[in-house]
This record gives sequence, C-alpha cells and structure tokens, in this order.
Amino acid sequence: MLIKALLITLVAIIATVDYNGPLFMLHRPLVTGFMVGVVLGNITQGLMIGATLELMWLGVTGIGGYTPPDTISGAIVGTAFGILAGQGTTAAIAIAVPVSVVTQQLDVLAKTADIYFVKKADRDAENGDMSHIGLWQYSSLAVIVLFKIVPIFIAVLVGGNYVKSLFALIPPVIMKGLTVAGGILPAIGFAMLLNMMLKKNMWVYLLVGFTCVAFGKMSTIGVTMVGIIVAYFGSQIMANHNSSHGGGQTVAAAPAPHAAGNTEQKSNDSDDEEDYDL
Repeated sequence: MLIKALLITLVAIIATVDYNGPLFMLHRPLVTGFMVGVVLGNITQGLMIGATLELMWLGVTGIGGYTPPDTISGAIVGTAFGILAGQGTTAAIAIAVPVSVVTQQLDVLAKTADIYFVKKADRDAENGDMSHIGLWQYSSLAVIVLFKIVPIFIAVLVGGNYVKSLFALIPPVIMKGLTVAGGILPAIGFAMLLNMMLKKNMWVYLLVGFTCVAFGKMSTIGVTMVGIIVAYFGSQIMANHNSSHGGGQTVAAAPAPHAAGNTEQKSNDSDDEEDYDL
C-alpha cells in the first residue's frame, strides 16, 4: 500500500503544480480520477468516478480572494477510496465532498504562509534585485504542494487499509441515499455553471440541446456535435455582422472648410483684441 500511496501522492503533485502554473487541465477531477485509476489498477472505475466529480464541480471556481473547495484533494482521495472500497461512485462522493471542504482550509493556510515569500519578492523588486524572485515564486509553490500532498498521503496510506471495513458498517439505506445523491449532484454542477454563463440571448441554445435529448433521443456525443455546428455558424454570423458594421469603430469626421475658416477668423479677432488691450 505504501507504493500506491506514494504514486497517488505523485498524482497530487502533478495536479497541484498544474493548477498553480501551466493549467493544462491535469488538475481536473476527470484527469486525476483516471490517473488514480491507473495506479490502483481500475481505470474504468477511475474514469467513472472522475467524470461524476467533474460534473459535480463544474461551477466551482475561485473568484477574487475566495478559496473554493479543494477539488484536487477531494477527487484524488474520493476516487482512491471509491476504488479500494469497491463501492464506486457512491463511496467516492461520500468521501470527496467532506475532504474537499476540510482541505479548503489548508489551502487558506498555505496561501497565508506564502505571504512571507510575497513580501520577500516585493522587497527584492524595490531594490532592483531580480536574482531571487524566481526562488521566492517556486518556494511559495512548494508550500502549497506540501500542504496538499501530506493529508492525501496520510489518508490513502492509513485509510486505504480500513476503507472496506468502514463502508461495511454503513447501513444500506444510507448507501442508497448516497447513490441517489450521486445522480443529483452532477445536475447541481451544471446549474452552478449555467448560473454564471447563461445570458438572455443564450437560452435558445439550451432549448436546442434540450429538444435534441428529450424529443430526438440523441446521445451526448450527438448533442455535442450539434452544439459545435451551431456554435460555428453562430460565430460566422457574428463575424459577418461585425464586418458589415465596420467592426463597431467610428471615424471622426474632418472639420468642414467653413468651420476651419470661422476658427481662423475667431483667432484673428482674438489677436486684434489682445493688441488693443496692449
């Protein structure tokens, strides 16, 4: 179990560095779920759990100084426990949600500790010393990674041996409720995303997708292809509309000749008045 815990910790390092750096989407639950599935030898289950958590956390994002729930830790620990317990998505959701909320506070502590490195970098910048700014940047990232991987490693190493026994003690009615919740939470994720993105002129696209599924019995891939086609033609129409209106730019008209003459005459009159005053 130690080797698996170390490999899962490596997954956490990759996801954390990606989230705080290049943003190649390696930190998303779908990807981390897949990688945990590879480590634990159950890729299919890892993808299923990761996809469910991805849908559930679609609208979770940090805005301004707000620190969102730690979806990286939640997805990794939840996927690992779901696979190890043999309960799949049900166990994963039961673990992922509370873990993400608890480790959210660790994120706040890590960013608070990083203030030290920010002050060091500011002081060097004021003094014109750029040689250590990169060091402070990577040091702050190391603190964030450390706060992330330690609880994940301990949870997988210690909890991985007892997770089956733990879920065996849970009454079936509660597990049934968690299964139902697993089907509802992705819809909540979509609702959170739509709440941020949906505008008045976009309702028609939502209705097109709903019609394709409800009445056309179209699969998810089919609806995706329809969405791509509609988005393409929509962008073409908008581009043609903008080009026909000159890109929305207005050019100031040159002053009329008589207006320029009037301006010159007023200037001469003003000069005469100044001469008279002198």
